[in-house]
Parts: sequence; C-alpha cells; structure tokens
Amino acid sequence: MKKLNGILAGMMLAAAGIQGATDATPAVVQEKVVVTATRVEMPVATVGSSITVIDREQLASRQCATVVQALRQVPGVDVVQQGGPAGLAAIFIRGAKSEHTLVLVDGIPVNNPIDATRAADLSQMAVENIERIEVLRGAQSTLYGADAIGGVINIITKKGQGPAQGEVSAEAGSFNTFNEKAEVRGGTGKVNYSAGASRQDSSGISSAEARNGNTEKDGYGRTEASVRLGWTPVEEVEASGTVRWNRSNFDYDGMVNGVLADTDDHADIESLLLAGEGKAKLFDGLWRSRLGGSWVSQTRDDASSLSASSFDSLLQKLEWQNDLYLGKANILTAGLEAQQESAQSTYEAVGYVDQFDRQTARHQSAYVQDILMTGPLTTTVGGRVDKYDTFGTETTWRAAPVYDVAATGTRFKGSYGTGFKAPSLFQLYSVYGSKDMEPETSTSWDAGFEQSLMEEALVVGATYFENQFDNMIDYDYATSRYGNISKAESRGVETFVTAKPAKDLTVRVSYTYTDTRDDATEAQLLRRPRNKVSAEVAYAFTSKIRGGAGLVYTGERQDLDPSTYAATPLESHTLVNLNASYDVYKNVTLFGRIENLFDEQYQEVMGYGTAGRAGYGGVKVIF
Repeated sequence: MKKLNGILAGMMLAAAGIQGATDATPAVVQEKVVVTATRVEMPVATVGSSITVIDREQLASRQCATVVQALRQVPGVDVVQQGGPAGLAAIFIRGAKSEHTLVLVDGIPVNNPIDATRAADLSQMAVENIERIEVLRGAQSTLYGADAIGGVINIITKKGQGPAQGEVSAEAGSFNTFNEKAEVRGGTGKVNYSAGASRQDSSGISSAEARNGNTEKDGYGRTEASVRLGWTPVEEVEASGTVRWNRSNFDYDGMVNGVLADTDDHADIESLLLAGEGKAKLFDGLWRSRLGGSWVSQTRDDASSLSASSFDSLLQKLEWQNDLYLGKANILTAGLEAQQESAQSTYEAVGYVDQFDRQTARHQSAYVQDILMTGPLTTTVGGRVDKYDTFGTETTWRAAPVYDVAATGTRFKGSYGTGFKAPSLFQLYSVYGSKDMEPETSTSWDAGFEQSLMEEALVVGATYFENQFDNMIDYDYATSRYGNISKAESRGVETFVTAKPAKDLTVRVSYTYTDTRDDATEAQLLRRPRNKVSAEVAYAFTSKIRGGAGLVYTGERQDLDPSTYAATPLESHTLVNLNASYDVYKNVTLFGRIENLFDEQYQEVMGYGTAGRAGYGGVKVIF
C-alpha cells in the first residue's frame, strides 16, 4: 500500500504541477453517446445505468493487445486470468459470477453454450477493428435476458466512412512475442466497409507458477480477422453484415496429484461469427425498425499424452426491435427474440470415455421499454418475458431514472431491477446436472451522482450498489452434481475522478470497494477482492510525442486450493505499465510500452503463473 500511495501521489502531483504551469483552456468535451444501456442511442447524461466507455483513442494510447487488457481498469470490474495471455479469462462485475456477464459483439451474444456455466472467454479476442467497448454494470436481464445478472460488455466494431484509409503495424517484445496487424475502412453515401486482421505469436510463460519449479514455457499463437459491410440504398433504409473469425492454439499445464505442474497439454480454439441486420426509418423517422440474425460457432480441441477432448457449440438468434419516437420526450421500444443453442463434447482417456451427446435448447422473448424525458428528469422503465423449453417462463423488470441539473453540472442517477440466469446445457443434461434445475434469480439496485466542474475539466462521481443472488447454481462436492444450492450477496461503492488540468493532459483515478458474502458460510466469494484502485495518466509532450502510465492495485482475495479444496488468501498486488509513442512522420508512428514495471510477483488464480516485467515496441504506418 505504501508503494501504491506513493505512485498515486506522484501522478496527482505531476498533474497539479503541469496545471500550474499552463494557462491552456480545457478542450470542449463532446458528449458521448451510448447504445448498450437502452438499446437506442442516448447521450450518456440521460442514462441512469452505470456505464463505462473505452473508446478507440484509449485502446490505442494504452496499446492494448486484447480486450481483457482493456477491461482491467474499469471500475467495478475484476479480471482473473489463468496463466498468462492465452489462459482462460473470467470477468467479475460487482461481485457477480463470471457467467453473470453477458458479452456482445455489435449486440450479438457470444457466451459459449458448451461452457459448463455458459460463460464467455475474452482471452483470445484482439482489439483490431474495434471502435469502442461499453461496459454496463448491474442486472440487465430486462433488455438482454439471461447471462446479464452482473452486467453487459458490448464490443462495438468500427464502421467505415469517408475516403479509404488503412493502417498496418508490427510489434515485437518479451517472451519472443510478435504481433502483426492490418486494418482498412472507408465509405460513401451508399456503401461503407471496414476490415481488420491480426496475428500474434509468443513463446509465452509457464502456465503453472514458475516459483514452484515449473520452467517449461507454454507458447501460443492467435489469428483473427473481421469484416463489417454496410449498404444504404436510400436514406431511410440500411443493411449491414459482420463476419468475425478467430483461431488460437496454445500449450497449458494441468493438475498432477492436485497440484498444477508442467504437462504437455495443448488446445486449439476456433470461433466464427456471422451476423446481418436491416434497419428502416418509417413515417419520417418516428418508427425505426430493426430485424437481425446471428450465427455463432465455437469449437475447442484439447490433447495430452493421457487424454483428448473436444467441444462444439452453436448459438443462433433472430430479433426484431421497434423504436417509436412519440414526440420529442418519449421513446417506446418493443422487441421480440428467438434463440436456439446446441452443444456437444467428448472426453477420452485410457479405458474411459465421457460422451455429452448434442443437446438443444430454445427460448423466445418479448420486451418493452419506455424512455420518458421531462425537463431535467429522464426515466427508463422496462419489462421482459422469457419462455424456455427447458424450465418455463421468467419475468424481469427494471427502472433507471437520472436527474440532470445542467446549471450546476450535477447528475443524480440510480437503477433497480431483477434478473435471472438460465441453467446451461451442461448443468441440465450432463451426468453432473439435472433436468429439474431452476434458473438463478437476482435483485439489484444502485444510486449515485456525477459532478462536473470547471467546464468538465474535472469530473467526480460515486455509486453505491447492492446485489442479492438467489437459487444460485453451484457444484455440490457432496453429491458430485450441480444444483440450486447457494445464495449470495454483494455490496460496495464505485468512485472515480477524471481531470483535464491542461489541454494535453488527462488523469483518471477510480476506487472500487466490493463486499461479497456467501449466505450459507458467510465467507467472502472467491476471486473477488474487496479493494481495487486503478489510475491512468495520458500526456502529449509535443504534437508528435505522447506518453502515459497506468496502475492497477488489486487487494487480497480468496481462492480455492486445488489440493485441499480450502479457501486460501491470495496476496494483493500492484501493476504499473508505461507507454509512449512518437510520430516520426505524418503517417509513421513508433510506439513502445513496459508492462509490470516493478516486476511484481503475484497470482490471479492459485497455482497459475503470471508474467514479470516485459517490454514491447513496434511501428505503425497509416495510409
């Protein structure tokens, strides 16, 4: 904590010093527009939900290689990864489970039906061709159904516009890591396009903790490509399509007598996303209708000298959304959805075969939402009905008001809602599950404020939240089956400060306190720290030279010892990253970064290794 306090103090003193040395007027901040919170584009000042937007400028300045890296500094979000960049990544929002986070790509769900809990793994998703990431916290089942008890992460890709432009970059660094990327985009009044591709290779680190004597490096490679096309034959009609493909292969370590150790395990993962939609503006834009469909396939093959396994899933969805603009102060949204998912898996070892035959589940949904703007007050109220062929019907609702006092730059906001999490195919149909499984349910609320000062040169905010999770599905070691056996709760506070003390300087600091509890044991929930601090400084030294620093402090948290199944504390840790870039020419930029500057030794998951100090550098060319 002394190191953490010193670094934070240094950042703030540096900001204050630069502020005192310049009379530059803060740049006017253009109001951000978000879509995830309400399914329609709304200024962030009219959204009662807690939402964080990571835009492409932040992704570029931080030099993020993956979406996981981008999420680490978001308030209320904890990222836990098993054994380096290729390891499984779990996202915890406000103390909820990782499977309580719904992950979308351009509004398309990508949670994996073959995963035992139906969680999404973002470890293999690169940031190429991404416009922004919207992180919505709190129960969102009213608009998004199951999997959204904790929140929603919506990854929005770039839409081409204007003259054709592109960029290519190459990077090399520690652990024999090489990254190559390329993007191109553009558009006219009728057609727009964007495409990106990347390749990453690395010798990696040992998945099993090196300090326990594990020295074998677990390498990985990843190839990703995406295309987004749009067509606007007339002003009132728009059609678009998206293709996103990813293939990864990597080594990892397995358990030997209850201890993670060097083994010869290897995995190949491939995913393919296809989606299309059509939009129409009718009656002078008073009725806006959207019809879309998606097809997401995910496969994984694992192999070692002792066993082999394969996993295959398919998620298909159709949706029809209608927005009615009833005057200038009322937007009524109603939609229908139909979804089908299927999955199968096979595990083979010497003298043993575990076959999970293909199973399919379907459900239909209907939702309605009303946004009413009356002066400084904007109120969003909605309800939803989901009908599943596996367990029946669930009904959820939500309200999210915000009161904007423009004269003082103050916003008061809050939300209250219910949510549910459907049991996965594995929990229903495998030998470890039960067809009588019921959905998890939740009740969540939050309340907070944001205050802008000095023409938004300084913005501060705080939000208090509470979540109650009932009928939770967990693995029962006594019966060797999944069951609705748990209840839990979480509560806490998210705070942040964003400052622009000078035209070319931005400082962001956030602190999150999360108190979680298992109602049966009264123990802290695993892998959720009570305290988290993130800080970031970005500064343009000249028109050509830019630099920044980022810090993430993660407090002590509990994890499960795989050899004894007992909860064991993991120590707190502080990670500091540096980045810099230099525009050699108008279209050529050199860049570099240092990760884990102080070579912190830590674990995010018990027994798994993490990278020490690492450096990377490269060049980007824009054409």
